[in-house]
Amino acid sequence: KLAMTMEGPKTQQPLPLHAYKLLRRTTLNRLFMAVHTVGILALLYHHVHTLLFTTSSITFSLLLLLSDVVLAFIWGCSQAFHFRPIRRCELLHNLKEAVEEKDFPAVDIFICTADPHKEPPMGTVNTALSVMAYDYPPEKVSVYVSDDGGAQATLFAFMEAAKFARHWLPFCRDNQLVERCPQAYFSSTSYSSSAPEADRLKTLYESMKVRVEHAVERGKPLEEHIEDEEMREAFAKWTPDFTPQNHPPVIQVLLASAKDEDLTGGMMPNLIYVSREKNKTHPHRFKAGALNTLVRVSATLTNAPIVLTLDCDTYSNDPQTIKRALCYFSDPEVRPNLAYVQ
Repeated sequence: KLAMTMEGPKTQQPLPLHAYKLLRRTTLNRLFMAVHTVGILALLYHHVHTLLFTTSSITFSLLLLLSDVVLAFIWGCSQAFHFRPIRRCELLHNLKEAVEEKDFPAVDIFICTADPHKEPPMGTVNTALSVMAYDYPPEKVSVYVSDDGGAQATLFAFMEAAKFARHWLPFCRDNQLVERCPQAYFSSTSYSSSAPEADRLKTLYESMKVRVEHAVERGKPLEEHIEDEEMREAFAKWTPDFTPQNHPPVIQVLLASAKDEDLTGGMMPNLIYVSREKNKTHPHRFKAGALNTLVRVSATLTNAPIVLTLDCDTYSNDPQTIKRALCYFSDPEVRPNLAYVQ
């Protein structure tokens, strides 16, 4: 009572959102660094002593000294990772207490692909579906696919993915799947062929895969697979003058959370296909240019404060990925100096 009178009521400390622990090899690392440092200093001392007291040409000794100084500098810069190795963990159970779900920030997810033959569209589709199925409010997730090859087959693949996602996302949510990449799930031990719903989804997935791979072989989808006028209008942009190196921009919103729903009536994430303008007279800067375009397009459409970038062939195997990142971005002590989480 006296303490409260003198100091005022104590404020409740915010719950920790992440923690870390030193790895066991810390002591051995530091011992090795100390021994290595002594060895480097002895070597440099030898070089300096040779330069000062040699009677022959000093060129060779000077070059040896310079090379060892450079190598020692490179080694020293790399030791920061070994001096205090730690393992971080996210306290997801505290995140719900610290941030309400309605206050979760929106996230824009960028996936880049270029050549449908070197980077098969089905691989990119699996990556996109794995992040669309994140355990995160779907209306706050926007997936942008950059197709630097400007391929009809890639656009068709994501039109098919948008249809499949209406079945896949509620299935992942209802069954609390960890493997939310369809290809990984159907080839894992988690998949049970005795489950009718899983069998039905696998049939849908395999039929989608056949249609997409056939479109890749032909370079464009079959006419019978273009189901409505909206699809026909999208593919009409591929004129005879349209080439991977020279074409106008193509931006196609395939799913919009404001209007699209899954089979259970739940909201869907945004899914946007982007093929930036290409012109032979202007350098396109490869993937850096593609990401720059996605930043500008997403700033216009969704403008999320957090951006997640993925390679087209690297699916996400943890549905809690965004929430794990939020454990750092939502920490008031870390947030002012934090820009990047890997």
